[in-house]
Amino acid sequence: MKTLITSAILMFLFSVFAWAQPAEKDLVRIPLENYIKGHATVDIEYTKKAFHLVGMMMAVRDGAYTSQSFADYITSLTGRKSAADESQRKRSIEAIDVVGNAAIAKVVSDYPTVKYVDYMALLKVDGEWKIVNKTYLAETKGTPAKSDGVSEKEAVRIPLENYLKAHATGNGEYHKKAFHTDGQLIFIRDGKYTTRSFAEYIAGSSGKPAADEAQRKRWIQDIDVVGNAAVAKIVLDYPSAKLTDYMSLLKINGEWKIVNKIFTSEPKPPAKQ
Repeated sequence: MKTLITSAILMFLFSVFAWAQPAEKDLVRIPLENYIKGHATVDIEYTKKAFHLVGMMMAVRDGAYTSQSFADYITSLTGRKSAADESQRKRSIEAIDVVGNAAIAKVVSDYPTVKYVDYMALLKVDGEWKIVNKTYLAETKGTPAKSDGVSEKEAVRIPLENYLKAHATGNGEYHKKAFHTDGQLIFIRDGKYTTRSFAEYIAGSSGKPAADEAQRKRWIQDIDVVGNAAVAKIVLDYPSAKLTDYMSLLKINGEWKIVNKIFTSEPKPPAKQ
């Protein structure tokens, strides 16, 4: 009887403890909320808490691709004052998707004259979630983003499918079609924050298909697109590991390109003999 009672108490305490732990999505919200607070208060300390300083922000403005490091962006905020129409500005976290130590989020900032959509890529660095890449779109009110008549989701799939073909065939030419060379790959390896330029990644991406290629599965799980910015989730299910890629894309000179990739890998247990 004592054993049963003790077991019941332990199960109860475990359930309470598990319930009390913040879900990973709640932890991902912390840097996103600091980002929003930074905009609302113009206090750069919030922005510093939100961003990993090695990260980048990217966009297509006035038809041209632009990029800026988070470190430079934070420096540019020094001395700024709150906007005169701050009371009319609204900001919200619209979506979060998280797998392992990688996540993607959509933040909308609705201002009186312009609407911003921010796609945030995040990694859990040393136990703390940080924004490592931001791609964004600015839509002036009354002049919505133009469409060329083609479904943008279908157009976004083109570089993603080229990326998948590169993995399946070992042909690096597909990677060249998929990536913008100024972009970067960011991930956690052996507990360390790691970055590689797409130019470097492409240079070493050619080879032969994997020996177990017939057992590998890959698919585009989700795409979200607004104007000339998009994010996508890709799953690569291999015999020994399952990987999730979060891709950030921009429409540059009329062509969609992957400008940032973060990923997480979950090893699979060995097959039973």
